[in-house]
Amino acid sequence: MPEPSVTLKRGYYLLNTDGGMASNGKRRAGDPLGEAAIGVVLRTRRLAPVAELSRAIGRASQNVAEYTALIEGLELARRHGIRRLRVYMDSELVVDQMNNRSQVNETRLRELHNAASRAAGDFLSIRFAWVPREMNVEADGLVREALAAAT
Repeated sequence: MPEPSVTLKRGYYLLNTDGGMASNGKRRAGDPLGEAAIGVVLRTRRLAPVAELSRAIGRASQNVAEYTALIEGLELARRHGIRRLRVYMDSELVVDQMNNRSQVNETRLRELHNAASRAAGDFLSIRFAWVPREMNVEADGLVREALAAAT
């Protein structure tokens, strides 16, 4: 989808991100990784669309998909020249880790957390907040679209 033409203004912008797996992220230890995808929605604070992103990322865990969506969302906002950002995700784990309320123990997630933290450092102001899945439906829908196209 082409990116809408929005004149960027000062102030903060809203970023919703989501990552998901074809198996709904429900897997047991030892199960093979499923196909994963990301969805990103960037808006003005008045909810006017700025850009969105939806794509499959191959086989990945749910948490890797969530971090990948966050990193790509932050890069998208930076490319649009945005300096103040409010990030909304339905992954409580990633939000808690980005807000330093929870440790990152898994090696692969630590690498992604470090990349997300570096990307977050490019903004003058950034906040991370958890939202219920019902409040993240657009980003979730983009994940589902990408998964459907990949299978």
